[in-house]
Amino acid sequence: MIGLSEIFAALLGAIAAGGFQMVSERRNRNQRREAVLTAICSEVDAICRLIRHQEYLPALIEIGNRIRGGTWQGESYVIDIRMNYFSVFEGLSNDLGLLQPRQLCKIVNFYAYCKSVIDSTRPDGPFANAEVTDEHAGNMLAVENLLKAITNLGDEIVQFPEQPLFHPEDLTPPPALGAG
Repeated sequence: MIGLSEIFAALLGAIAAGGFQMVSERRNRNQRREAVLTAICSEVDAICRLIRHQEYLPALIEIGNRIRGGTWQGESYVIDIRMNYFSVFEGLSNDLGLLQPRQLCKIVNFYAYCKSVIDSTRPDGPFANAEVTDEHAGNMLAVENLLKAITNLGDEIVQFPEQPLFHPEDLTPPPALGAG
């Protein structure tokens, strides 16, 4: 006959096992969330670094200043992007639900703004060979504002992960042979 102590021990064992499994699943989910967030933030960081390195924003600010100053001659800014710079975001789209709503909102806006800039500046885009119109000028000003929003959002997004993002250029090169 099974005694009360055996039933209690079995019940306590089941509760402990269930608690351990719940804690383990929560830890795994948090690790997955942080991994997804870090991967997306790394891609956002790379995109912002490329935008800054290619000096897209200063060029569009210059066009915007000419539009606002009345000296604009109708020049467009073309960005011929052929590669998919959003492969991490697209590949992890099924895991976006792991992220906090505030983070997700900013990340989705970032990518939507990037896609809008690509569409507005592609060589075969609506304003690539357009005649000078108020609509064309408005598009150039909109692209300028979108690039500002992209870099601002990107600067916020890269702060989301718990650990700072790794940047290869932050490594200190080893001393030269024979030095010092």
